[in-house]
Amino acid sequence: TGHIGAHIVRSLLSEGYAVRAAYRNPRFLSVLEGLPVERVQVDLEGPDDLRRALEGCAWVFDAAGYYPRVPVRREQAVARGIASVRRLMQQLKEAQPSRVVLTSSAATIRQVPGRLSTEEDAESWPLQGWRPLYATVKIAMEHEALRWVREGLPVVVVNTSVCVGEYDAHRFSGRAVLAFAKYRVPFYFDYRFNAVYTGDVGAGHVRAAQRGRVGQRYVLACRNISLKEFADLVARIAGVPPPRWPLPRPVAVALASASELVARVTRTEPLLPRQAVHTSRTGQQLDNAKAVRELGMPQTPIEEAIRRAVAWFRQHGMI
Repeated sequence: TGHIGAHIVRSLLSEGYAVRAAYRNPRFLSVLEGLPVERVQVDLEGPDDLRRALEGCAWVFDAAGYYPRVPVRREQAVARGIASVRRLMQQLKEAQPSRVVLTSSAATIRQVPGRLSTEEDAESWPLQGWRPLYATVKIAMEHEALRWVREGLPVVVVNTSVCVGEYDAHRFSGRAVLAFAKYRVPFYFDYRFNAVYTGDVGAGHVRAAQRGRVGQRYVLACRNISLKEFADLVARIAGVPPPRWPLPRPVAVALASASELVARVTRTEPLLPRQAVHTSRTGQQLDNAKAVRELGMPQTPIEEAIRRAVAWFRQHGMI
């Protein structure tokens, strides 16, 4: 029922596959409303739930990775992330699917000055330097998953950039759209990143199961864009004023800290995560050539992705 998972389900259905959709919280089942899928509630820490969910599945898509949403000790977060992957992989070894696709993040790809980053730039583990908590946890989980290839599991990893599109009930990636369409944030900071339509990411997952090479990473990405360009597109499509003022980095860091404090009290996602501010130092510009060449991943214009996201948020009263 997550943003990416909802699109994986639809991509599978569009190609005629039968789908068993595992979910944790029934609150978000609306994103699967009307779809001909089997729904099964799963406690990811309960081996019996996992065993029942995996039984008879030819392919498994793990789009429910652990994400440290609140401040937590780094060692604790890494240990929890690794344990969650290990628990699933142990169950998969018994279930013996023909393909396992792990949803990872482009945050695990090292940024290289002067060129676009590729799958070959994936961070090593253990890390050689400091990385933000989210990236650290995702890097550890990704390496744990790929370790199981040596145990005979047919794992393929997909690294998604910033996803934009409909069915974002958790408002995770959609925060970037809501910031400028709903809250009309009047400022921006110097930041280049990669944005992709989530429907293309869903299709990329299915094609990774069909054609992806075991033990390989595939960057699912589309357009490298500045935050100002992105914000202007959102504002134009939403019919609101675009942001006007550049934000100095020290001010952005202070606002991100305040945003996370408010989020902790209100138990919501922060409007401006510190992860985004930290990443902005180097940006996140990606080369998607491998996914386009080997998987035939679609490349929907980011303008269309924003239009769909804004329309969906409006339809559900979030804008």
